[in-house]
Amino acid sequence: MSRNERARLGVSLLRHRLLLPLATGFGYYLGAVLGVAASSMSEGIAIFWLPNGILLAALLLVPRRDWPLHLAMAVLAEIAADLPTFTLAQALGFAAVNLFECLLAAWLLQRVACPFALDRLRHVAAFGLILIFASGLAALLGATIYSLSIPTTTPYWDFWVIWWLGDGLGVLLVTPLLLSWLQGPHQPAVRHRLEAVALLAVILLLAVWIFSSVVHVADDFPRRAFLLMPLPFWAAVRFGVRGAASIGLLIAAIAITASLQGLGPLIAATPADTALLLQEYLAVLVFPSLVLAALLQELRDRNERLRIRERAIEAINDGVVIMDARSPDSPVVYANPAFEAMKGQRAVELLGRSLPEGEGRGDAGHAAARTLLHDVHADGTESWNELRVAPVRDTRGQITHYVAIQHDLTEMKRSETELRAAHDELDRLNRELEARVEARTQELQWANQRLEELASIDSLTGASNRRHFLEQARIEISRAKRQGHPLSVIMLDIDFFKSVNDRFGHEAGDRVLVALAASIHGTLRGADIFARLGGEEFILMLPGQDLAAACQMAERLRLLIEQSETPACPARITVSAGVAGLENESDEIGDLLRRADQGLYHAKHQGRNQVCVGQSSP
Repeated sequence: MSRNERARLGVSLLRHRLLLPLATGFGYYLGAVLGVAASSMSEGIAIFWLPNGILLAALLLVPRRDWPLHLAMAVLAEIAADLPTFTLAQALGFAAVNLFECLLAAWLLQRVACPFALDRLRHVAAFGLILIFASGLAALLGATIYSLSIPTTTPYWDFWVIWWLGDGLGVLLVTPLLLSWLQGPHQPAVRHRLEAVALLAVILLLAVWIFSSVVHVADDFPRRAFLLMPLPFWAAVRFGVRGAASIGLLIAAIAITASLQGLGPLIAATPADTALLLQEYLAVLVFPSLVLAALLQELRDRNERLRIRERAIEAINDGVVIMDARSPDSPVVYANPAFEAMKGQRAVELLGRSLPEGEGRGDAGHAAARTLLHDVHADGTESWNELRVAPVRDTRGQITHYVAIQHDLTEMKRSETELRAAHDELDRLNRELEARVEARTQELQWANQRLEELASIDSLTGASNRRHFLEQARIEISRAKRQGHPLSVIMLDIDFFKSVNDRFGHEAGDRVLVALAASIHGTLRGADIFARLGGEEFILMLPGQDLAAACQMAERLRLLIEQSETPACPARITVSAGVAGLENESDEIGDLLRRADQGLYHAKHQGRNQVCVGQSSP
């Protein structure tokens, strides 16, 4: 990880682990101070309690692993705000009740949706029900603390109702506002700024007029206060949850401030009654606007999804047509531009009419059907279309419409035909190429065979050449040693061959060499190796033959050659032979050739036309 990435990670951790909890604590403290200040009862119970709305919004916006830090900051803020008015024990009790209420509400709301947002009607409904339940349950504990720790003549259930409505009203006013502003992108932007300014001005003027005079409830029903009811609805319609929550908080601030000063149409006989009346008024004013905003947002989202689907259907190249299954003959109720182009008709000409047999409902019945349509036009051109028809059912499972999708396969069919022709041509070319490759391969194999023969065979006599003999000899010697078999060699040399060339010519000498090689070839076994070492010198390797058998073989060859006649050479041909055998593990081909050459030397020295065995060096 680079230094910059580590720095960014550190800033992010600092922000989420320290700054956000501090912001929650600071907001909670300000809300608690305002809540204590907005108290119309001698016992100090607030008309509305803003801190719980701030803490609940924080819990809904941050991961659960960060909840303990935010809760700790809220406890400290609660103590700091309550100590001027209450004892430490009372402040800790109030903090415990408020934290319980926020934790319970946050846990239940995240069971509804995570992350939770007031952008759906069911979310707002769940928010209202959970708010009533959590604040009502917490109010039981809070009212108990008031009743047991503060001298008062106010009944327990009055405490409970005021706490319940005060906590609920605070959450109702603050949490939607914070969520709508901090969750950000999914909320509608304020595009009409002039309209927003006009709405704000109307609210300020009307609210000041309504709450600037003293009108007791006992004198007249507070009809004037409900003149503000359309304004939150206006904000909900034009500016969504964010606008409705903002306007609701503004009206609540004006109404509570005026009521604390004894002004406005919501002043009752006692402070407790005034608090209850004010709480009920604000709840009726704010919550329906939130419901309306969420409902409109959900309808906008649904309409946008429908518009996207409609634009998508109109943009695709496939023809789409929808037919009403509830009417006879299933008339067309919708056709996209692609279907109009395929049929060559405008939508107004198709609507209300039935498609030809085979192009409409057909035999789809209660399941999807697929049909391949083939048309031959007047100009001789062909068109192919795939038609898929599927039933559309309502919530009760009844078929109300049929949707048909027609996909133009003409180009694909044409491409298939061209591809098939190209494939056939490619197969033909491949077969020709394979035949040529096979013929060329055979030629190369024959050429390689000839090259191998030329590289390993003496061109005059047909015997192996010296190089090939040495390669094969090493292999046979290694095999004989490994398997423990005998092996011998016979070295042959034509006697007085130079005189044959001198008297009868080199061609006669070549014929003598060919005749001698042919005679020897006729006596060989399949495993024997016969080679021409050079000039008139030949060699035989006899795998599996010991020295005695090799001597007998050499003697038979000597007699065979002596008795043979060569028409091109009137003189009788004889050979001298040297024989050597594999004697020990250290013998190599050089050792055998040396001993065989020694035996040949002795045969020459003793008068030629005989066989001698080469001896090992002492």
